[in-house]
Parts: sequence; structure tokens; C-alpha cells
Amino acid sequence: MEKVIKFLFILMIGVLSANAFSQDIVKTGLVRAQLTISPAFNFSDNQSYFYLHGNAEVYLENNLSIAGEGYYYLGNLSSENSSFDFNHSLFFGASYHFLKNNNDLYVGIQSGISITKLNGQEYNLLNTNTGVNPLLSPVLGYNLYIHKIFHFFIQTRFVFGQHNHDMYKNLTEFRFSAGLGFNF
Repeated sequence: MEKVIKFLFILMIGVLSANAFSQDIVKTGLVRAQLTISPAFNFSDNQSYFYLHGNAEVYLENNLSIAGEGYYYLGNLSSENSSFDFNHSLFFGASYHFLKNNNDLYVGIQSGISITKLNGQEYNLLNTNTGVNPLLSPVLGYNLYIHKIFHFFIQTRFVFGQHNHDMYKNLTEFRFSAGLGFNF
């Protein structure tokens, strides 16, 4: 037990000292990247999906960044029958950052596309086609830079769009991502 307490104490001092030296991490030219599993809730069919979410972001100025993000559809959490065989999406846009020391609250807007295919069995369709659909997504997030190499993040987004192939299907979702990201 004593070794565990010593380890936790040393770890706490390390995190606090890293925190003290991380004040100038966010600056022009910073590139950050992250990869995580992202749950989502689709409002039109009350289903919960999940995605593999990847992000790369470049700070053009201390308070302005551009990001490219991708979501790879992994399945449905709420039932056996999903509305989609797949629902992948790509986004690109800008964010404005409100920085205070190593805290980074940001808001942004991103346009994107979804690559979707309906589940034919769910809708009694013999054949379904892959569709490419436009998307729009406001983003709200928070980064905590605890070291020059990595940061913790939380991000939420609403996705607005519709699948218009084979039949109309609303793509409006709320997505949530969190985890550990890396800085370059």
C-alpha cells in the first residue's frame, strides 16, 4: 500500500509540474491529433450509433484553427437492426478558441459529407444504393493541455443532413468524443 501511495504522489507531482510548464503550448503552428470511439444518438430513429473518430487540427493563429475530421461507422448500440449498413462521414472547418493558460474552450462550424447505405432488410428494399450527402455541423469542445506532447479533450457536435438515395432518411445526430490527444 505504501508503494502505491508513493507512486500516486510522484505521479501527482509530475502532472502538476507538467501543468506549470505547459503555459505556451497553444500557439500558431501547433498541430494536434486524436483518435477515439465516439457514441452518437440519431434523433429521427432513436438509435444509438458509434464511430471511430479521427481528427487533425492546425492552429493558424493562437485563437483560430482548421480541422479535418473523419467518422467511420462501427455499428448500432441500441438494437440488432440498424437503419444503415454504413454511415461514414468527413468534415472540414474552422474553430475559434478561447484560451486561458492551458485551458482551450472552442466553438466551430464544419461542412462535410456522409457516405451512407441504407439497410435494405430494415426498410424492405431489394437493392439499396450508396449515397453521398452534404452535412453541416456546429462543434463545441474543450482541450486541457497537460504536457507539450499530449492533451485531454472533450468534443460534442450536432450533425445536420439527410440521406436522399433510395428513400429519405434524416441524418441528424448528436455525437460525443473524449480521450487523449497528441500535439506536434
